[in-house]
Amino acid sequence: MENIFNLQNKLILITGASSGIGKQTARVLAHHGARLILVGRNKEKLESTLRLLPDHDHIMETFDLNDIDGISKWLKSLVNRIGSPLNGIVHSAGAHATIPIRMLNTKNISDVFDVNLFAGLSLLKGFSAKTNFAENASFVFLSSVMGVVGQPGVISYAASKGAINAAVKSAALELANFGLRVNSVVPGVVETEMWGQLMDSVPNEQIDIIRKKHPLGLGKPDDVANAICFLLTDASRWITGTNLVVDGGYTCQ
Repeated sequence: MENIFNLQNKLILITGASSGIGKQTARVLAHHGARLILVGRNKEKLESTLRLLPDHDHIMETFDLNDIDGISKWLKSLVNRIGSPLNGIVHSAGAHATIPIRMLNTKNISDVFDVNLFAGLSLLKGFSAKTNFAENASFVFLSSVMGVVGQPGVISYAASKGAINAAVKSAALELANFGLRVNSVVPGVVETEMWGQLMDSVPNEQIDIIRKKHPLGLGKPDDVANAICFLLTDASRWITGTNLVVDGGYTCQ
């Protein structure tokens, strides 16, 4: 029987590949045989990710996703340069902000939406061009449980992730006839570098509250990367328009 859980001979682009979940996703996908295009703003950090990967002729691309209107053109140029359509895209790059609602302004709202939502939709737009994606292609957004349940102080972040969860469903319907699947992975709190920085700045009592909200404990980057990997393989060929929750039980409460 064919192993439908592998990514051999698949070309996959990952944004935010220089750190956190994006970096670990690159490691997991490469382990399963994918050839990767690592995208980020920091060349040195991308090189650090690249050194962790088995050699499958991976590619590094430094690009600032804040150039939203230039994303589709850049993606088309990239595919032409490589000479091969993409089998998948993972939009792992993201922005987070903790700002009370009374201090919100259009600038700090747009800063979060630009990277989390608008850059992702522009990537999907570029990906959906006929020459840019291969048969049975898959696009995976990285969302968050904050797009499903509430938390004080993160209204712009939560709104951007909730918008992703809604957009996935409409995009999936629109692109199904082209054989292009669209899903999101919805993680709870994951022990990344960002979490480590948060622990240094938040009282221990608050950290304990966050931990207790995850019945199975906090997640590891692998937990999310494995779910992303599944949505890129042929094992998930009948899954589209889904927000796959990977949260250790956070949203059960």
